[in-house]
Amino acid sequence: MNLIQKKKKILKITIMLIIIASILTYGVKYKKVYAATENAVITKNTTKETTKSADKISIKKLTVKIDTSKKTYTGKKLSTSVKVYKDGKKLKNNKDYVVTYKNNIKTGKATVTVKGIGNYTGTISKNFYIVPQKEKIKSVLFNAKGTKATITWKKDKMASGYAIYMSTSKNGKYKKIKTITKNSITTYTAKNLNSKKTYYFKISSYVLVKGKKIYSKSYSAIKTNTGLLAKVTLNSPMSGKDRNYNLKLASKKINGTVLKPGATFNWFKVVGSASKAKGYRKAGIFVNGKTVQGYGGGVCQVSSTLYQASLKIKLKIVERHTHSQNVPYSAVGKDVTVAYGSKNLRIKNNKKYPIKLVTYSNKTKTICEIYRITN
Repeated sequence: MNLIQKKKKILKITIMLIIIASILTYGVKYKKVYAATENAVITKNTTKETTKSADKISIKKLTVKIDTSKKTYTGKKLSTSVKVYKDGKKLKNNKDYVVTYKNNIKTGKATVTVKGIGNYTGTISKNFYIVPQKEKIKSVLFNAKGTKATITWKKDKMASGYAIYMSTSKNGKYKKIKTITKNSITTYTAKNLNSKKTYYFKISSYVLVKGKKIYSKSYSAIKTNTGLLAKVTLNSPMSGKDRNYNLKLASKKINGTVLKPGATFNWFKVVGSASKAKGYRKAGIFVNGKTVQGYGGGVCQVSSTLYQASLKIKLKIVERHTHSQNVPYSAVGKDVTVAYGSKNLRIKNNKKYPIKLVTYSNKTKTICEIYRITN
């Protein structure tokens, strides 16, 4: 190989080395530029996402007002009032937050959850109670002596139990006298009552939640003796004091009489003769179409009052007699005359329950009340 050929070969090798060096240098630079560019994009995206997440506000930092008061059972899904504010401005449901419920149909503890959406994040949950409906007292029946009262109410399958309250004043202070722990029990008898007092009752139902009694929002309507079946008042304004005395005496004889189912009231056996020996005074009576003075004058006003009260509840009238002429205290045809040994008044209790006759007088008035009672 001559000198010229050697120089050409060396030049060729040198050029190739320069080309290879250039390619290698360019590749490294390209890789660095590509990597730098990629990192810049990732960093940019990450910064963007981080900034977006940081811009969201936790709903716990807002003013969230949730109504946690009791709700009354309806058999349907129940909701409550939810309001969310940011700096005094009210936010919108389903735009800034959503509300969901759990266990909001049956009585017990329900849960409401508020979850932030859009520009807001996080959740807040609160509980509220669903309580039984207002209870209803069906009856309050006293025994013959007035020393016991049996209260009966409507069963509530959504209640766990009931509480019974009693007072001697309708608008006075009520005392809890019994807690019923089974909703299947719907009757209770209050004992050792004072027969001279009037008693009032009310009931509240409750649902048991983890051992805690959660009562209904309101009590039942207040009830006293609901056994009153009939009441009649007759008045004879022209009565004198002796006649008024006779009214009081005859009324006292009947007052408190109890008739069990199938039993018959007999005037002669209960009141007896209206004689001087029995303490009656002379007052006006009818004899042969004329008004004369006789012992027991006026007692027929009592018998007429009892008769009319009996008609109101359709008791069976076994025997009854009218006066020979009209009387001032009664409508025509609704009066009753009694004469010991001849004209009696007999009334049968044809009901399936016992009744009590309450009769009394107030000067010229006679009053008869008939009550349904317990045994």
